[in-house]
Amino acid sequence: MSLSKHAHEIYDKTKTLYLSIAYSAIIAGYSIIRPLKSSIFVSFVGIDYVPYAKILSFCMAPLLMFVYSKLLNASHRHKIATIFFGIYAAAISLFSVLLLHPGFGLENTVASPHRILGWIIYLFLDFFNVLILETFWGFTNSISSSHFAKEKYSDINANARIAGIASPLVALFIGHQFQDIISFPIFCILTSILLTVALVSLQKITNEVPEEYLAGYSKDHEAHEVDPTKKSNWLDGLKLLLKEPYVLGIFVLIYSFNFVSTFADFQMQALASKIYKGAGAYNQFMLVYTILFQILGYIFSKVGASSLLKRFGLPFCLLVSPAITFGLLLALINFKSLIIATITMVVFRALNYGFNVPVREMLFIPTTETIQFKSKAWITSFGQTLSEGPSSFLNNPYMIASVVPSSVAASPVFGFAMRFFTAARPLVSLGLTLLWFVAAVLLGTKYQDTITHGKVIGRRNPKKAL
Repeated sequence: MSLSKHAHEIYDKTKTLYLSIAYSAIIAGYSIIRPLKSSIFVSFVGIDYVPYAKILSFCMAPLLMFVYSKLLNASHRHKIATIFFGIYAAAISLFSVLLLHPGFGLENTVASPHRILGWIIYLFLDFFNVLILETFWGFTNSISSSHFAKEKYSDINANARIAGIASPLVALFIGHQFQDIISFPIFCILTSILLTVALVSLQKITNEVPEEYLAGYSKDHEAHEVDPTKKSNWLDGLKLLLKEPYVLGIFVLIYSFNFVSTFADFQMQALASKIYKGAGAYNQFMLVYTILFQILGYIFSKVGASSLLKRFGLPFCLLVSPAITFGLLLALINFKSLIIATITMVVFRALNYGFNVPVREMLFIPTTETIQFKSKAWITSFGQTLSEGPSSFLNNPYMIASVVPSSVAASPVFGFAMRFFTAARPLVSLGLTLLWFVAAVLLGTKYQDTITHGKVIGRRNPKKAL
């Protein structure tokens, strides 16, 4: 017994080490590529077309989920990360070459909706959350117990925040040393290298930790269950999302966050684009913004998430983010300036990445692998795109004028409707934050009951608790 416990401790340390390296590399790359994504799109296409891009992302989501689910059926859970990490590393390296092209690359400083490269880069990187971040967490949740998550998730996340601070600082230095036409391709290469480091780290886990120590909570509590990720329909994840209240509750959390995030982020970007002209200047602003929220995120992760989880538990911690978000929204709605918008987004992002992510990921621990991979992908994809579409429309309701007859667009009724939607966006955001709070209360209660009684959410033919 003691030998088994000792082995668990050793392999838990190995998992923690490589998960920390992988997640730190992912966040370091994301902290470079996310500002770059926005800077390229605003420079190539224009800030007014960001809502259109968000709606296009929503339209692409079902196809993405079809491909993702097919890969899950055909591949082992450990290989999914390898596939997507490899695809993104290769594609981002290709972007570094395309950005050097004199015609459709950085040398062309004319913004136009016809600049296809800007759309491709933005849309491809817009799914980074689903195919990289969430694949990482799906893999991590599938090999973690609830105890491991409570003890190690906040540390893994805190380490990643340090990487998220360091990489934008490096990018800022490079940006000062080189022109945009050189620095932007360098950013792409750095991100590609970091994703490769993450890929190798995850492979190290599967190579150095025996299979029996890679069985997470759901495997411990459903030993005789056939692996639900094999030979299953691509809609299984969506079906569980719609049928299982617990999974639907997690969707509400992510949907609400992304809706509010899109609303607030667009306000900041629109104000920033009026002051910081050109891809380089705008990217510098976005990098500084990233550094600030990563620093605060580290504090939240190291001091907030770790101590609050251990002292008050998950149910209480689920309520922290929606409560603070409500106050941040009130500040943003009442004080419209770049400084206020930036401060609001810095706190909002820091709260999410430093506190909300490790807390929210723990909700997936007592679930089946189908939920951890397939449903999680649906939740993230549609929680992101389905929320960003309506939120983007409310940010720019007049976009509909381009697809309706001119006589309709010129009518008083249409003008009234547009003014109504513009006025409604802050109220909708506040309302969704309240819904987020209610869902958090219910999820916390369900999670605690599930862990206490050793249940598995989403398991077929579950046994009744004694």
